[in-house]
Amino acid sequence: MKLGTLVDLIAAESFVSGEEIASRLGITRTAVWKQVGMLRKLGYQITAHPRRGYHLAGRPDKLYPWEVGKDLSTQLLGKTIEYYDELPSTNRRAKEILGTAPEGTLVLAETQTAGRGRLGRSWHSPSSAGIWLSLILQPSLAPAELPKLNLLAAVALSQTVSDVLGLRPLVKWPNDLYCQNRKISGILTEVSGELGRLEYVILGVGINANQKVTDFPADLQEKAASLRMVTGRLVDRKLLLRNYLQVLEAEYFYALEHGFDRCLSYCRKYTATLGQQVEVNNGVKVYRGKAVDIADDGALIIDQQGERSRVIAGDVQPLPNTGAKEEHDA
Repeated sequence: MKLGTLVDLIAAESFVSGEEIASRLGITRTAVWKQVGMLRKLGYQITAHPRRGYHLAGRPDKLYPWEVGKDLSTQLLGKTIEYYDELPSTNRRAKEILGTAPEGTLVLAETQTAGRGRLGRSWHSPSSAGIWLSLILQPSLAPAELPKLNLLAAVALSQTVSDVLGLRPLVKWPNDLYCQNRKISGILTEVSGELGRLEYVILGVGINANQKVTDFPADLQEKAASLRMVTGRLVDRKLLLRNYLQVLEAEYFYALEHGFDRCLSYCRKYTATLGQQVEVNNGVKVYRGKAVDIADDGALIIDQQGERSRVIAGDVQPLPNTGAKEEHDA
């Protein structure tokens, strides 16, 4: 029996008897009692009345698969969910199941002990405070299109936060979201495939949802923020995640069919990068100048005293005295 089915049965009525539950599920009342005990251990507040039966008094703030999957209307993303209370890294786990897990598989962890951002930076992932996820994708795209998937994931999250919370984070090229000049999300894509062909893409997303400022390490407290800090209220992580999966899937399908023009237009309009004096290090060369545009292939256009350069990917830092906050994984 699926635990989510039992949760739904108890939640559907003010009180429901063990006998009725057993009848509906085709199990014994002893099995019902054992399953209720398991739900209590998972954090569900279930009371029992001798004559009236069971009552669901509260749900835990956990991203259990049956909670995330409830009312999820996607065709692909999140139809298969792996959930862990703790993992070293959701991206690492996604790599382990490549080839056996279907496209759209979602790996979730309440906390990561070795979460990573771009360039090998550590990613601070406190338990049950954020959303730490990885998705396995198999897009029909050339490797050169990969940088635009980063932007697509950021755009979908910005739209989701706007829809759910009424504020619109800005996209910081190539893969972050910022609110009030502080980082609230980062995205890391990793690929598997042959030359000229992407076989798998692992899309890792970290979302700072409900941290307080003191939940961040001291060196991040002025650089990172959570949606709770920005809005002043707790975020329903399950609701935010379900909506994100739905928006991301819609944008993903649209981009595969029609291209990334809509995504790139959003990045240009709601930008935390364009118009800023920046330094961009692509691992080979350092560019310093004004970020003036995002090209149709997703490259950042840097104006260096009248000479324009294209950067496909790189680490972006604001130049001194520009008023922008330094990028940092959190």
